[in-house]
Amino acid sequence: MEGTRRRREFEEALRNVIAKLGREGNDRIDRSYIEEIGQRYDLDPDEASELFVKSRGEIWQGELIEGESGWEAATLENVPSTGISPEDSSV
Repeated sequence: MEGTRRRREFEEALRNVIAKLGREGNDRIDRSYIEEIGQRYDLDPDEASELFVKSRGEIWQGELIEGESGWEAATLENVPSTGISPEDSSV
């Protein structure tokens, strides 16, 4: 259960970070930053990266920017101004 809680907290943090980037007019997030956020929730870099990619369409929209060893960043589209997901707003 601890792992599930950490992943949920990580996803909530992602929502908030992506919303903040949108408010600031940024449309890109680097993989290294995703991995750094994951470390705060005791996720290894690969797990944080995998969760971010899987959350596409739920937490963020956009495209991955490929680098030499996999994706290195993501462009963000239609970024919400708050970290609250559409499902949460009906509660």
